[in-house]
Amino acid sequence: MRLSRRQLFTAAGVTALASTGLATGSVAVAAPVRTWSGEIQVSDWEQYHLGLDGGAHQKALVALGIAHRDGVHADEQYLMVPVESVRRAALEFGDHAAADVLRARFGLDSPSMLGRGLRLVLGRDGLEKRYLDDPGLQLRYIGHRRRFANHVLPMPAAVRKALA
Repeated sequence: MRLSRRQLFTAAGVTALASTGLATGSVAVAAPVRTWSGEIQVSDWEQYHLGLDGGAHQKALVALGIAHRDGVHADEQYLMVPVESVRRAALEFGDHAAADVLRARFGLDSPSMLGRGLRLVLGRDGLEKRYLDDPGLQLRYIGHRRRFANHVLPMPAAVRKALA
């Protein structure tokens, strides 16, 4: 995978200030920025998937070349994906699960898409942590999900801002 100059500078935490009047070739070190480095296991990413993103998760899997024969979840749950690719899935495709796994991994101050989806379908707040560990709650969600099959939750600007 080839990285753009912007991605390389962002990864290094450096900002080029060519347009600010500095001498050509000058580079200033920016204040510490969040580095989107590391890898995320697909199963960790997909545990946040509720299916209320209008197919954005599946579009992201296709763009990343991740096989998903059932049309919903990746075939290889132990596959490791670069954090930057998961971030791209959230920003470019609107993948709610990607936004939430990054929120959990980096402690982002943004709304939980999982929480918003559970509130919509089950009518209760504060179920996010329990949902991740409770198969009974997951089955309850699946049972109520059919009514919302065509519903798409838009990703709030606050989520996009936290990922930018």
